[in-house]
Amino acid sequence: MRIVLADDHQLVRQCLRMCLTSYPTIEVAGEASDGPSAVAAALELKPDVLVVDISMPLLSGTEVTRQVVKALGTSCRVLALSMHSNREFVTEMFRAGASGYVVKAAAYDELVLALQTVMEGKTYVSPAVAGALVDAFMRPGGAEPELTPRERDVLRLVSGGLNTKEVADHLGISDKTVHALRGRLMKKLNLQSVADLTKYAIRTGFAALD
Repeated sequence: MRIVLADDHQLVRQCLRMCLTSYPTIEVAGEASDGPSAVAAALELKPDVLVVDISMPLLSGTEVTRQVVKALGTSCRVLALSMHSNREFVTEMFRAGASGYVVKAAAYDELVLALQTVMEGKTYVSPAVAGALVDAFMRPGGAEPELTPRERDVLRLVSGGLNTKEVADHLGISDKTVHALRGRLMKKLNLQSVADLTKYAIRTGFAALD
């Protein structure tokens, strides 16, 4: 099984490579530290599985998934590996075409199981994520409003204390676009300020950083 690891933290990639290469059936064919590089690596190396973080610089893991699946189809399965167990992140990744979702708190044996499962053409979901999905479904008042991948990126970064220019630089978009996205978020979520956005992000789990 040939895989590509896409995560913006070098230490995470190194630890994953060390652990996964101890399995004789797994070969780490390449790595990527941002979204565009992840897409490029997948298209060039054509791995069996792309393991991708959701919170990637320049291009989100969701958009990476969407582009890779569109270009390579089922010849390259995408497995999300993230700290996020929030329903919004999980559902959006599967809508983008991911075959599996594993939380970073999982043991390496679970990651290997997930890799083997998606390689067989099946879907894998971490038990922690499955629980979050059930909790969201059962929660009184219904589900949270659906956010686009870019809206989630802005929410996560704004709640992390970044100002407009910093958010724009991180995502590779203009200050004007950040203002528009923030305004759209406030309207969609019926919130009045950045402080309200931050409270919402903490309550729903969007404030967690990968």
